Amino acid sequence: MHPHHLLQSALLLFFVIGCKDYPDDAISPSGPSLLLSAPEGPVINEIHFDPRQSSTDNLADQPDYVEIYNPGNASADLTGWTIEDCPSASGKRYSYHFADAPSPANILKPGEYAIVTPDNSPSVAASRLVGFYDYLERRPDVSIFLVEGKVFSFNNDRDCVTLKNSEGTLIDSVAYEEGWHNPYIRETKGRSIEKFNPLLPSSSPSSWTSSADNDYGGTPGIRNSVYLTQHDLQRIPVIKAIPEQFSTRQESMAFEIDLPYGAYQMSLVIYDSNLAEVKRLANGLPAGPSTILEWDGRNDNGETLASGIYIARLNVNGTTLSTTLETTITLISEG
Repeated sequence: MHPHHLLQSALLLFFVIGCKDYPDDAISPSGPSLLLSAPEGPVINEIHFDPRQSSTDNLADQPDYVEIYNPGNASADLTGWTIEDCPSASGKRYSYHFADAPSPANILKPGEYAIVTPDNSPSVAASRLVGFYDYLERRPDVSIFLVEGKVFSFNNDRDCVTLKNSEGTLIDSVAYEEGWHNPYIRETKGRSIEKFNPLLPSSSPSSWTSSADNDYGGTPGIRNSVYLTQHDLQRIPVIKAIPEQFSTRQESMAFEIDLPYGAYQMSLVIYDSNLAEVKRLANGLPAGPSTILEWDGRNDNGETLASGIYIARLNVNGTTLSTTLETTITLISEG
């Protein structure tokens, strides 16, 4: 377990995170009329603008960062590229040159990630980014660029992030607001915002939501925790019991919940065959499109339930969908 995990769930909740490559298919959250072609160059895919940083909590500081992903078919040379924020009231604009010197590390191949983060460390290996997101030590394919400083100038309530090439041409831009976070999450500090799919328009609020990674609060350098394929963006909501017949000797079973893109709040209650409530697994739980909840066959008092058929009822309220789903489980109590 990571020594400074921030966002542990009390309900054995975890979000499905994979590592397969992004498809090059066109993406549409609203139907065929909005189909998009894969962009020719890199896109902004994740932004952490409100990290947890404190000198009094004895925890490692989260760095702020911008993640860039190349969904195209050709490599991109990032030499001379910059990231900028919005102009202030006085017209001042901060620019971050992150790949000044020509280097093979500046070449972003198709399907690869680059991360830009402020840091005064002498090396990437000693940076806060690698120290906090320790899995990056095992990802030599991720390009990490340090720009001098402790933090970016990005505001926590609203700001913009623009990506420009060496000629000053705008490649991608995001004008985010705090409201792009999952509205059902009470505390969003320490979570990045991620795209559901890199081919969605960066300028659209519906393309983004809070990171669903409960261990790190973000996924720099790996596939986004809320990632959905083109098919999954509009998938039919479903809840599945795995396995449907469950023995307490197996220790636990899982409810796999798949929803279309969006931010959700869900409740999951298990009833016996007489429709009496025996276990409440979730109650107003913030969630993303893909969620798994585990159950050990016990009731709310921690007692192992008798063998029989049980009903799991899921109530979902969300930004794109509100519905009720049910599934059944056959429980075999042993011991």
